[in-house]
Amino acid sequence: MGADKIQYIIAMTIYIAAVIAIGFHYAKKASESTDNFLIGGRALGPWVTAMAAEASDMSGWLLMGLPGVAYWSGLGEAIWTAIGLLIGTYLNWLFVAKRLRTYSHLAGDSITIPDFLSNRFKEKRK
Repeated sequence: MGADKIQYIIAMTIYIAAVIAIGFHYAKKASESTDNFLIGGRALGPWVTAMAAEASDMSGWLLMGLPGVAYWSGLGEAIWTAIGLLIGTYLNWLFVAKRLRTYSHLAGDSITIPDFLSNRFKEKRK
């Protein structure tokens, strides 16, 4: 085994140990309540929240949808689609995210969008 492989193994071992240590550190706090687990107890900043939402929103689309668009209609369409996604994401966070965070707290401390809509419009049937 060469020195390069040993360095890779050491680096990966340190990385995995750090990820596991972080997981153990925050697991207790996350298991205290549903709010802590799902939305970080409303203590996360807007950038962390935005990046987490976009990572979960875009992961499937960027891995499967955008390559499919590029294959089906060409690279030019895929580029315009990606530009549209970027603009739409920015406008969403500019106009919707801050208000949704504020009003979700006021509307019965809603955690999810369906909870927010049910509480906002006083729908009891869920």
